[in-house]
Amino acid sequence: MGKIVASGGISFNDEEGLKVFQKIVDLCTAENPKVLYVPTAGHDNYDDFDDLKKQFSDLGCKEYDVLVLTDESLTYGEMKNKILSADIIFAGGGNLKFLMDVWNRTGATEVFKEAYEKGIVLSGSSSGGMCWFERGYDDCGGENAEFMFIDCLGLI
Repeated sequence: MGKIVASGGISFNDEEGLKVFQKIVDLCTAENPKVLYVPTAGHDNYDDFDDLKKQFSDLGCKEYDVLVLTDESLTYGEMKNKILSADIIFAGGGNLKFLMDVWNRTGATEVFKEAYEKGIVLSGSSSGGMCWFERGYDDCGGENAEFMFIDCLGLI
């Protein structure tokens, strides 16, 4: 059975955030876990990657990678390998509808489900935390920022 740590908006640089990251690492059985950051909800902007790396590094993680699913040159095989070779996956926050549209279009949805079955720790914050549930409720409606329900992975 898979393991999921879903949180609301957390900071990569404070004591409360550290407690969430500690729980994520504690659930991982790998020694020196490999972390995969998936910033899709933030339109694949990963400017905060160094802060995320520091948080996980301080907890004993040694390898880090980023999965940029909007990269048109990324093959399905490369995507699948990145996801299934990780010990911990952390999905960042942002636009839940955009995240699910990209994940469904690229086939990542099914690979994340496979990762769950494999026992890889799935985690995330805000939209990156909601994506693991059956449905999420987010203000990703464009200019008016209207709230809407979004069908998600359905693991919870």
